[in-house]
Amino acid sequence: MTIVADTCGRHDTLGGACAQESNTVRYAADKRYMHSCRDNFLCACLHDGRLDKGNIAANVNFFMNVPVTPEGGLTFEDGISAAGKYVELLAECDVIVLISNCPQLNNPCNGWNPTAAEVLVWN
Repeated sequence: MTIVADTCGRHDTLGGACAQESNTVRYAADKRYMHSCRDNFLCACLHDGRLDKGNIAANVNFFMNVPVTPEGGLTFEDGISAAGKYVELLAECDVIVLISNCPQLNNPCNGWNPTAAEVLVWN
């Protein structure tokens, strides 16, 4: 897919999907069994029946602000997106897209009030 429009301009391509393991590291051991994007992707693959975890490619965290430090580490900063910001993608071939708008309950982003994502698909 090709990005053909982007009104936010800040996205994460390094941090990957949140998972049980990363939630445990970032928050606490008792958060291990809370939902995560990785679990959402795995559930979608199992539901489809044609896919398994080997079909999950590296993801893009649209609208997520994860700067790289001078030492080469990652930090998770407040997002810079706002209502009405969007990314428009052009599918250059047939694709299956998995989307996880994971409302991370442990992260104070959005003032503890995650908002819905709107997805439009057209030919």
